[in-house]
Parts: sequence; C-alpha cells; structure tokens
Amino acid sequence: MTQTKRKYKATFIIDTRGREETLDQLLEKVKQDISAVHGEVVSVENLGQRDLTRATDPKFVNAPFVQMEFLAPGDGPKHLHERFRLNPIVYRAMFEKA
Repeated sequence: MTQTKRKYKATFIIDTRGREETLDQLLEKVKQDISAVHGEVVSVENLGQRDLTRATDPKFVNAPFVQMEFLAPGDGPKHLHERFRLNPIVYRAMFEKA
C-alpha cells in the first residue's frame, strides 16, 4: 500500500558559520534528509541573507534563508523536524502545508 504524499513548504535558516562548503552543497545535504523520509523536493528558492529578528548569539545576526517545496507522507514533517533538530546545518526550520 502506497502512502499519499502531501505538498509542504519549509523555510530553513542555514548555519554557514565555520563551514567551507557552499550554500548549494549544504542544501544538497538538506535534500538528502528530505529524501530519507520518503520525500521529494519540488522546488528550492534562495531568499538570500536576512537579519535574524531574535538572534540567540550576538555573533550570528544574519543567515541565508531558503524555502523548499516538497512532497512527503503525512508524518514527514514530524520526522524531518526531529532530523533537523539534530542537524547542525539547519539553524531553524518551519514547515507548513502548501
């Protein structure tokens, strides 16, 4: 039995501090996490560098924001939220139904 995939939109704040990889290489790792929960990325939009409204670290006041649309099973965002909580590349992640 195949699960019905739903369309989601996620906004990520990517932590690039101290990393030599480019933003595109870091986004490939995020896409791999989405694929690991049986999701497939539909589109990626780089929103550019933005200032953080509530910076928790005074040395980390702006970061690249990226929006992704993807298809995933109904429990996909729950699993992704836990994966990204443990992933140092993703500073923050917000999921919503598209």
